Amino acid sequence: MKVKFSIVLLCLILLAGFSHAQNFNTVQNLINRQFPTMKTKVVFKKINFDHYDSANYSCTKNKLSIYANTINAATYALYDYVKKYCNSSLSHTGNHVNIPAILPNTKGNENVTAVYPLRYALNYCTYNYTMSFWKWEDWEKELDWMALNGVNLLLTQMGTEEVWQKTLTEFGFSDKDIRAFIPGPAFNAWWLMGNLQGWGGPVSDNMIQHWTALQKKILVRMKELGIQPVIQGFTGIVPSSLSSYFPSAKLIDQGNWCGFKRPPVLSANDPLFDKMATSYYKNFKDLYGKDFKYLGGDLFHEGGNTTGVNLTETATKVQKKMIAEFPNAVWVLQGWQSNPKQQILDGLDPKNTLIIDLLGDNQETWNKRNQYGGFPWIWTTITNFGGKTTSSGNIRRVYEETKKAEQIFGKNLLLKGTGIIPEGIENNAIVYQWALDKSWQKNEPDFNKNLDAFILARYGTINKDLKDAWQYLAQTIYSNYKPSAPGGQGGYESIFCARPDMNIKTTSCCGPTNLWYSADVLKKAALSFAKAAATIKPTEGFNFDLVDTWRQVINLKGRIAYDSIIWSFKNTTINSENRKAVFNRNKKQFLDLLILQDKWVGTNTYFRVGRWLNQAKNMLPDAADKKMAEWNARMQITLWGPADPTSNYLHEYANKEWQGILKDLYFARWVQFFNYIEAGINGKTFKFPQFFDMEKSWIDAQNNYSEKPVGNQKLILKEIVALLK
Repeated sequence: MKVKFSIVLLCLILLAGFSHAQNFNTVQNLINRQFPTMKTKVVFKKINFDHYDSANYSCTKNKLSIYANTINAATYALYDYVKKYCNSSLSHTGNHVNIPAILPNTKGNENVTAVYPLRYALNYCTYNYTMSFWKWEDWEKELDWMALNGVNLLLTQMGTEEVWQKTLTEFGFSDKDIRAFIPGPAFNAWWLMGNLQGWGGPVSDNMIQHWTALQKKILVRMKELGIQPVIQGFTGIVPSSLSSYFPSAKLIDQGNWCGFKRPPVLSANDPLFDKMATSYYKNFKDLYGKDFKYLGGDLFHEGGNTTGVNLTETATKVQKKMIAEFPNAVWVLQGWQSNPKQQILDGLDPKNTLIIDLLGDNQETWNKRNQYGGFPWIWTTITNFGGKTTSSGNIRRVYEETKKAEQIFGKNLLLKGTGIIPEGIENNAIVYQWALDKSWQKNEPDFNKNLDAFILARYGTINKDLKDAWQYLAQTIYSNYKPSAPGGQGGYESIFCARPDMNIKTTSCCGPTNLWYSADVLKKAALSFAKAAATIKPTEGFNFDLVDTWRQVINLKGRIAYDSIIWSFKNTTINSENRKAVFNRNKKQFLDLLILQDKWVGTNTYFRVGRWLNQAKNMLPDAADKKMAEWNARMQITLWGPADPTSNYLHEYANKEWQGILKDLYFARWVQFFNYIEAGINGKTFKFPQFFDMEKSWIDAQNNYSEKPVGNQKLILKEIVALLK
């Protein structure tokens, strides 16, 4: 009898093991895609841990065993092993995967346990500054990266276009008016946030259906990887043309945003609100299913008109509709500037609300607003604005701020996790990895040991030069901001990308006005990378960091030359010949540096404008779609919009220090400006250049740019070091 019982028990265990193994098939597929050397060498077993996401792993005899209670914990444990024991890593700025044929043994059992239940990722803007023209192959890599880094909550705004197309069709809107509402492929984010409508369009059905097909694939893969989506909810933002179809509808005019006419908000008290919301959600479910919990969408983002609006009542009705359509729905709101306004929060149920604190590493809004008056929130870092090629990040505060929140609020802490919310994500790999790792680290890790581990996984090796380089980076671009110093958003911008003028403080509308770190210390980082380049086998990540660091050193040198040029123009009290000599010397240096920059960044595909433009042209096969996508790509990184020289606040907001545009647009602008300066020094008149026209010409051009690296990097580096050392 005992033997029979044992056999039955064994069968049950085997069946349970088979069933549990099936739950992790999707992780095995991830391994096949990202770490093929590990194929058939990883075994997953599901066990119950009394915690959100937990796993432990061990490796012996070329077999990695991972015990986890969720898929998300399993993928994070897998990547933890890959980084720690195989010295390999993935990033948006280059991968290093060199996993041995015989897997390294672990030092006993390794445990990974989430400190917070949520790990959040993506900004609305990321979908445009980085992902505007992505195909499924790009998204497949991105979702793998998210899963490996422990992300389990992801903004998923793709495919809202067809939802609106179907909804507005049901309400009798003409095809023309529908397309006047939906924006082009590089501007969807600001449409969904209620900042603009139609800009960059009208888009084709092919493009709308392309986004729908992508969203369907994305949602399926996210479910397989244990990542919950944040879909776009209905908040009342509607087309301006709605008044033509429903003259009695109560619309709240939202005024302008950065030169654009905002779409109006349909009052939640209008009977049409519930009807349109019902149709919107029905069409969403028909396209994408019903299994959703988190809904995004902000009212009055970055301003907007709230005059005469009962914000509390409005918020209550928006949230109740969400919950009616998706039981237990959670409204995800952006903690940005004054949003969400307190009156909105007053109308919300905290258990059905989640605040994403966008500037957790800088402004501490979570603290100033006392956890938004008692709402669950997530600490995140923006780091990058506009997808610019500037590098920055407060890597020490990634660890310090969550600990500070724990100390301030104690048992009343409503912090639910950490996350990354960059406007553009192809940059600052260390910030994104550390910010997501923080949700799995109960105690603050040793900074230097953590930094060494990052170096080793990114480059596959570590030596004094690499350690020195990163210590210098930690003191400069990745240092804590001094509150009074930057005076703007993100990293310090390149003077080369600025629209030429007499008193340039920032390249874009919103960049830092002051350099908050030592340019000499940054140069030490660059020199350390140069020394390392002569001794190590470069990885993709190393090449990116080498180019990126020297790129910043070069443009800071250009800033010095620019200041001398302006001095020579304004200082009329000195000898005329001396003024001319100063001008000519610094003009030559500035332009030489700009051309050198174009040549230098051209050695890396991540810094070539051709990569961005070719993504746009290759998104869809139809010639008209290709032309529209390319126009969107060129417009976004230059004028941005609107295409009006008298109302163009956002020009250069998404500036890029990329090969191709440096030489063909930025160099040409500066030559024209220096001709104007030179005429003034010589007592002649020269009309101030029409830069808007030059920029528009580049946008409308359809010349080809290659994305393939060009040039001998080692020789160019020697030239740079000799010039700037």
